[in-house]
Amino acid sequence: MSRFDSFTKLEREVAPKFRESMGLAESSADVQKFFVYSMLQLVNGVLAGQGGEFDVYYEDIALTPDQAPGYALSARLAAHPPLADALRESDLPAILSRFAEVAGNTYKYLQKKPEKTESKIYHGTGRAAR
Repeated sequence: MSRFDSFTKLEREVAPKFRESMGLAESSADVQKFFVYSMLQLVNGVLAGQGGEFDVYYEDIALTPDQAPGYALSARLAAHPPLADALRESDLPAILSRFAEVAGNTYKYLQKKPEKTESKIYHGTGRAAR
C-alpha cells in the first residue's frame, strides 16, 4: 500500500487570508499577485522540514485561468524531489486546483468588469467618473 499525505491543515491555514485577498483584489493583476503569494506560503509549508534549503520564487508559480488545472509550476519547482513526491502522493494538486479555481473566477470577473477596476483606481476622477 502506498503512502498518501494530506495537506488540508496547510490549506486551512492559508485559506482565510487568501479569501480576504481575493475580496480586496482591484484588478486581474492583483488576483495573480495574491494567488502567487498564497501558493508560495502553501508550497513553503509543504517543503518545511523536508531537509535541505530550497528557495521558492514568485516566478515559480503562475495562475493560468484559461488552462487546466488553473495554475502552472516552473520546471525547476515541479522537479524538486520533495515537491514532486508531494504532487504525486498527496492531495496537493487538488488543493492547488481549488485555490486556482477561486482565483480564476475572480480573475475572469474582474476582466469582464473594467469599470470596477477603474473606479477603484481613479476614485471618482478621470475616465471612470465621466
